[in-house]
Amino acid sequence: MQSYQLTDKSDVYSFGVVLLELLTGKPVINFFATEEERSLSSHCLYAMKENKMHELLNAEFKSEVDDIEVLMEVARLAKECLNMKGEDRPTMKEVAEELSRIRKIKQHPWEQEYHQEEKEALLNETSHSIETEHTNYFSLEKKAQKSLSIGR
Repeated sequence: MQSYQLTDKSDVYSFGVVLLELLTGKPVINFFATEEERSLSSHCLYAMKENKMHELLNAEFKSEVDDIEVLMEVARLAKECLNMKGEDRPTMKEVAEELSRIRKIKQHPWEQEYHQEEKEALLNETSHSIETEHTNYFSLEKKAQKSLSIGR
C-alpha cells in the first residue's frame, strides 16, 4: 500500500487483516473509536506487543474454543502477515501450512492424516489446468493475466 505496488505479499498482508477481523469480530477501520483503536491492525499489533491480544478476541469465539492458545497462534500468524516489509512476510503457501498445523493441534491423529491428503490435493490442484464448459484450459497464471488486463 505504501509503495503503491501490489504483489503476492500485498495479498498476504490483506489476509492478515482478515484473520484479525475473524479473531476479534471488529471492523478493519472504526471511525468512532479512539485514534489508537481506529485501525484494527495497529490496535492488534500493539495489543500483541503488550501481551493483551487475548482481551481483543471475540468473546463468543473464545467461549467456543477449548484452548485459547490456538487463537493466539492464529493471532501470531496474522502478526507475521502484517509485517511492514513485504519480503519479511510469509508466502501464502507458508500461511496455509501454518494454519493447517494450528488446526491439527487439537485434532485426532486419524483426522490429521485425512486433512493432510486433502491439503496436498488442493495445493496440487492449483498448479494444474482447469477445464471449464465454455472455454478451453485456463491456468491460474492466465486467469491472473486476464484479470490484470481488465483492470483488477
